[in-house]
Amino acid sequence: MVDVRGTLLLFLPLAITAFAVAFGAVIWLVPRVRAFAVRIGAVQVGGSAHGGGVRQHDGRVPNIGGIAILAGFLVAMLAGSLVAPELIDDFRVELLAIALGGALMTLVGFIDDMWEVPPPLRLATQVVAAGILVVNGVRIGFVTDYFGAGTFLFIPETLSVLVTILWVVGFTNAFNFIDGLDGLSSGIAAISSMSLLAVAVQFDDRGGAVLLLAALAGSALAFLRYNFGPATITMGDSGAYLLGYVLAAVSVLGALKVTAAISVVAPILVLALPVVNITQVTLRRLRRGSSPALASNDHIHDIIRARSGSKRFTVVLLWTATLILGVVGMLLSSTPPVLTLLTLIVTVVAIAAVSLLRLAEVRRAGSHA
Repeated sequence: MVDVRGTLLLFLPLAITAFAVAFGAVIWLVPRVRAFAVRIGAVQVGGSAHGGGVRQHDGRVPNIGGIAILAGFLVAMLAGSLVAPELIDDFRVELLAIALGGALMTLVGFIDDMWEVPPPLRLATQVVAAGILVVNGVRIGFVTDYFGAGTFLFIPETLSVLVTILWVVGFTNAFNFIDGLDGLSSGIAAISSMSLLAVAVQFDDRGGAVLLLAALAGSALAFLRYNFGPATITMGDSGAYLLGYVLAAVSVLGALKVTAAISVVAPILVLALPVVNITQVTLRRLRRGSSPALASNDHIHDIIRARSGSKRFTVVLLWTATLILGVVGMLLSSTPPVLTLLTLIVTVVAIAAVSLLRLAEVRRAGSHA
């Protein structure tokens, strides 16, 4: 029987430190990154053509917010490792690999935001970043046999490498595909991180996952403060690649030491929305004979936006879908109802608070104008 209260108290200082440092760092950094982006011309024009589609934000918006997210995330990882080093000692190699791979993803995303990197080169860089995880022991070594009473089916090493690379590269691009409306991807990242964090804190051997998820949640939530529509900055490919990569990596890291077989269900459900979106987009584009890599307004959020006529409604609806998947994932992972409810309340309050702060700022700017 897992002592959830004991593990929760064990991880509380680590989680609070990483979350608070990430949140504070990104809140402080975003205005400075925004000013830097304006100086170097790193802006996107809303309504302009993007591949075969049209960008959906309004006005000229800086698009390299991923730099602020990466900096806040890394500072939070460092702070967390200093506060509770004994909880992450077994994961230092894996954490460094994820930090290095995330920095590489942010770099190629930044270059793509500025000058557009050809798809083959982007893909090759993503494979290298996924390879950094594999060679440092972050890999999918088994699958759960749900038809065999939840036992594990271990897979050969070569297949393990291929499956891990496909998952990391695939989900990184899936998360990038969901970044199409102001606040959508930053909100989904925050909700997903909080949901997976509730699962991770139940087990005393998940220190690495707790640190990563708390830092990611704080970074994404702080960025949402500036990114909820109308956004003053977007994360760009630099941010989307980073968030997608870290979420994919931590879902693998969290499964390295599994105490309960059913806990593997949580990442699959919590991260399902971006996967469903990229799957339907790819099939839709292949059916009409166009390249899956060519941008177009045929994502789930584009379809809902076109039918509802509201960007904010679409964003909140997809946040709600992600939250529901998170709750189901927590419950199926044997997360105690009290912890599930607490995570739900904290997530909703946090998302609502930063979103309302942004809306209040918009209203003040409108009244002054």
